[in-house]
Amino acid sequence: MRKPDFPYFKLAPLLIALSLAACGGESGETKSATQTLARVNGDEITVHQLNYQMSRVGEMSEEQAKTASRQMLGRLVDQQLLVHQAVEDKLDRDPKVLQSLEAAKREILAQAFMEKQLAGIKKPSQQEMDAFYAQHPELFEKRRIYRLQEMVVAVGKDKAPEIEASVRAAGSFEAIAESMKGKGYQFSANASVRAAEQLPMELLPRLQQMKDGEVVIVPTERSVNIVMLAASQEQPVTREKAAPLIEQYFVNRSKGDISKQTLEKLRAEAKIEFLGDYADMKLGGEEQPATASVEPAKTAPRAAETKFEASKDANKKSIDKGLSGL
Repeated sequence: MRKPDFPYFKLAPLLIALSLAACGGESGETKSATQTLARVNGDEITVHQLNYQMSRVGEMSEEQAKTASRQMLGRLVDQQLLVHQAVEDKLDRDPKVLQSLEAAKREILAQAFMEKQLAGIKKPSQQEMDAFYAQHPELFEKRRIYRLQEMVVAVGKDKAPEIEASVRAAGSFEAIAESMKGKGYQFSANASVRAAEQLPMELLPRLQQMKDGEVVIVPTERSVNIVMLAASQEQPVTREKAAPLIEQYFVNRSKGDISKQTLEKLRAEAKIEFLGDYADMKLGGEEQPATASVEPAKTAPRAAETKFEASKDANKKSIDKGLSGL
């Protein structure tokens, strides 16, 4: 189910009110009072239904909103036709349909409760934002665009020391790949250009300290990841430009903290029992993938890999996207 995009659409109520007034005639007052926009085989489609659907569209101009509201009303009419036929065919009694309806109801109620808990989150102070900017030069003052060559080797983390030794002995990324093939390891590899904010926070400080041509090994429970910094380029972000990104980061972090605390409280107060094959299951005790650090191992990059020019347009979009890596 698609989560509604808030805040609610501001122009829709005005446009719908205008459409109601345009009905005119002796029945205009009645229609305005009942807030009915259309009738389909006697079933009403109301202003509230259209308002709700329009709230999920997003910001647009008044002219665009006028066109979109008409299109949306047409879709609601088509939807009502299908609903009517589904009831005629007694699909509203179908066990699978009933399960879907119940699941949707549970999801909506759970989401509504959590949104109530998250309402009124305070924005960070200027002091907090200034401190965050100063504490994370890798994201702002010393922000870099990274050209990475990455390899995911499908082995357990116990193989990390062996793979690190192979990486140190290799002279290039291609040599690393040949080494993995020689050992019979399954792996996938790709190259990418990423801005600092597009990288995981736990990995970014390590990349910030690396020089072009160095490799870092990141073991997880199911794989060993090899990341080579082929090249990099500085693209700093000013304090003014960073302000909305930092503010959103603090808001998102607060939401995450409140969500976690709310669930922990509810779990502690509830009596939860797992049965059958899940009798040994415990909430909140799931193991997390290991991210043990290994010192960067340097390889000799090819000359063509030591320099690159990042696209200015791509860089601007990356900044505007915000701290997605967080």
